Amino acid sequence: MVSIRTRGNWVKAVFGAVVVGGFYALGGFALHAFFRRKNPKDYKRMSFLQYSIMFFFVLTMFALPIKMLLRLLFHIKYVWITPWFNV
Repeated sequence: MVSIRTRGNWVKAVFGAVVVGGFYALGGFALHAFFRRKNPKDYKRMSFLQYSIMFFFVLTMFALPIKMLLRLLFHIKYVWITPWFNV
């Protein structure tokens, strides 16, 4: 039998995964459209691995000020809480 506390942690983990995954998905689509339009030469020159790593780092860089604003304005300490780590 799963206790209510354990079930609550899993709900928080799934909700946080949806929020963080949604940020990376929507941010990736928006950044891709912007980058492809503004830098077509760089877009054609980079491999998929280079492109993916660059987008991961850029989106992570954008996530830091967003997380800081959430912390300051809404007192949200962690965006994604799991039994293993907190983001």
